Amino acid sequence: MLSPVFFAIGHAWRLWPLALLVAARRQFWLLGLGALVLLAWSTIEWLRRTYELEGGALRLEEGVLARKLRSVPFDRIQQVDLVRKPLHRLLGVATLRVETAGGGSSAEVDLDVVTLDEARALRASLLQAKARLTAAPAGQAAEGQAPAGRAAAEADLDVPRAERVLLRLGLGEVMLAGITGSRAAAALVVLGPISQATDWFPGLSDWLFARFDPEAVTPTTPAAFAVVAVLGVVVWLGLAAASSIVTDYGFTLARAGNDLVVRRGLLERREAVLPLARLQVVRIEESLLRRALGLASIRIQSAGRAGGADQTASRLAIPILPRVQVNRVLEELLPGASPVPRLLLPPPAARRRAVTRSVVVATLVMAAVALPLWRLTSLGVLAVPAGLAVLALPVLALAVAMGLAAYRHLGHATREGFLYARVGVAIRVTTAVPVAKAQSGSVRSSPFQRRAGLATLHVDIAGGGPTPQVHDESQGTATGLLQVVLGRRPG
Repeated sequence: MLSPVFFAIGHAWRLWPLALLVAARRQFWLLGLGALVLLAWSTIEWLRRTYELEGGALRLEEGVLARKLRSVPFDRIQQVDLVRKPLHRLLGVATLRVETAGGGSSAEVDLDVVTLDEARALRASLLQAKARLTAAPAGQAAEGQAPAGRAAAEADLDVPRAERVLLRLGLGEVMLAGITGSRAAAALVVLGPISQATDWFPGLSDWLFARFDPEAVTPTTPAAFAVVAVLGVVVWLGLAAASSIVTDYGFTLARAGNDLVVRRGLLERREAVLPLARLQVVRIEESLLRRALGLASIRIQSAGRAGGADQTASRLAIPILPRVQVNRVLEELLPGASPVPRLLLPPPAARRRAVTRSVVVATLVMAAVALPLWRLTSLGVLAVPAGLAVLALPVLALAVAMGLAAYRHLGHATREGFLYARVGVAIRVTTAVPVAKAQSGSVRSSPFQRRAGLATLHVDIAGGGPTPQVHDESQGTATGLLQVVLGRRPG
């Protein structure tokens, strides 16, 4: 019975400019009449909206003036999520979103204001039905046998599955994820424009100066400057931690049968379910700061929408966990992939290429900075110290060190059924790819790589997201790895 109220609120939100105009004219009786009309219309919408599981598909019929019947076959379902906004949680209801491979950017089916128990039962039913159809022998897909497969998928829809918790993050861990992750950089992006608020609103500066003396609050001693700097850092990291709390509070990773379940969120609570059969790639990400603290994060790439970016990676990403637990979680996600084996470094030619590339980039940056300074100096606008060129030596030394670090963080390994690849310095990413999930592969080399006898292996997988790559390997090794990916033994 809550559905009409939620529908009416949604309609009212879209009509808020009109409501604001009516309120400005003080025609409040018209607002009341409009609210009654919206509620009546929403009630009719609710009464005319029905769904059922029939014929191997979820069938949704809706519409008042124009009726619309939508049918989603079980085997097309890619994702079934529960979304609970604060009002949903207060009233014990949820929104069930069913997505398919061709559903575009929005959900194929969006069932608003379903009771929580009903939403969870329906989600379990849909995922189990899809799993049973997917696991059915290929012969059942023949004409005349499909109804039997559908009947089997529909017959066992209400079997409860016990959940086993794999990982649960406390409040401190969620905050640490925000402070040590990309949210800290995002917080700086927010603080920058806020600091210019007085430029956007000139009256704001007059209001502030009327109440505060800038000279009185400006730090004048090193200790005062230090206090202001510390307060600035606290505000910055506090914003990053708060953002992480809103998104990932109560993060829980669980296993229910052959499904992975993730729950997260403070205000808007989300429950995402991923059938493990859809999992394509697992990425272990470690930034410099997290490596120093013995932490990591995990991102999951799955077979998602055709022709669009897969959003499951962000929904099911593990924001932070101790490095020592990575192999345990990896084994749950990809049985047989753990532990990550020792990776093999590329040949020495890759080291020379990494150092050369780093030095060239540093040289181009220094030239881009030095050229304007030289022009200003020649025009007498700016006096540049003569010894400034000496700074080029430490910059080049740093570039060489970065090139060597980039080489040391490259690597690959193979194990029965899996390919592993690693790349990155600031953020080191180790990718585990089940060979059976590879759709195709290719070996590519740029003109500079060909001169050094190097190549890069690209592994194409289903779903959106970055393509797993093995960088700067020898041509022979890359070709051999391609044969492994394609399921053939080299030579």
